[in-house]
Amino acid sequence: MSLEIQRDELLKKWQLARKLNLSQRTIENFMRRGWIPYVKIGKKSVRFCLADVLATLKARGQVNTVLGGEVRR
Repeated sequence: MSLEIQRDELLKKWQLARKLNLSQRTIENFMRRGWIPYVKIGKKSVRFCLADVLATLKARGQVNTVLGGEVRR
């Protein structure tokens, strides 16, 4: 099986935070809670596929909150 991934398809934590207009701390919280998928590289590095993150958040019903829709409290 060949794994072909473009370099720009995998985002760093700060890049994902910027795209979603969230803080890096919020991204870390989402990771800890298992709300978003990520790939761990080595001991400390993680990467995110934006399409997978958005699909997961949409399935959880949180995509409107994250992308500027109504804020749920």
